Amino acid sequence: MSENGKGIIFGATGFIGSQVAHKMTKKGMKLILHGKSKKKLEKLDDDLKEKFNLRQTLLQGDLTDKNFFSNLFRIINSRFDYLDFLMNFVGKFERLSPLTNLTNDEWEEMVEINVNSFWKILKELEPLLKRSTNPRVIFVINDDSLIGKPYQNFFNISQVMKKVIGEIFYEENKRLKILTKIIKIPLLNNGITSKMYTKKENKENHDTIIEKVIVNAFDDKNNKLFANLD
Repeated sequence: MSENGKGIIFGATGFIGSQVAHKMTKKGMKLILHGKSKKKLEKLDDDLKEKFNLRQTLLQGDLTDKNFFSNLFRIINSRFDYLDFLMNFVGKFERLSPLTNLTNDEWEEMVEINVNSFWKILKELEPLLKRSTNPRVIFVINDDSLIGKPYQNFFNISQVMKKVIGEIFYEENKRLKILTKIIKIPLLNNGITSKMYTKKENKENHDTIIEKVIVNAFDDKNNKLFANLD
C-alpha cells in the first residue's frame, strides 16, 4: 500500500485502533479516525500532532445512532473521494456474565455495536471502496474465541459474526477486486479482551502484534481471507 493511501479506521480510540492509527500516521497515510468520544479523539489527534506533526480527519459518532449512518457516506465523501482501506476495530464487551443475566438494554447495545454496525459501515462505504484501484477491508478476530465459552457471552458471539460477515463480503466481492482480510490475533491484556486475558494466551508484546496486524493488512502477496500473525 502506498504511503499516499487514504483510509478510515473505525474504533480508532480503542487500544488496537489507536496503536494502528499511530503506526499508520507515522507512515504518512491519510486517515479518517472514528471514535464515540470527542475527548478521546482530540487526545489521539494531539498525540499524533506532537509525535508526527500531522493531524488526521476526526469522525465522532455513536454507532447506536441511526442518524450517524444515514449521513456517513456524505460525510466521508466530502473528505475523501475514495477509500483505499477500511479498518474496523470496533467492539464493546462490558463484563463477564451468565448469558441470561444481561439486561435487554445491554444485549441490544452490543448487537448494534458488535454486529449491526459492521454491516451498516460496509453498506454505506462500499461505493467509496469501489473507486479505489486496490481497496481492502480489514477486521481482527480472536481465533480462540470462536466457540461459546462460559460468561463470555456476546464477545464470543461477536467474533463469530465478524468472521461470517467477512467471509460473505470476501466471496461476494472477489470479482470487484475488494480484498477482505480477517486477521487473527491473541487475547490482549488491554482493551475489551483484557477481561478474558491470561498470560498463557499472549506470548508477544503488544507493539509486535500491532505491527504484524498492519503488515498482514497490506500484504499484497497474500490475497487469502484469513491471516495469522505467525
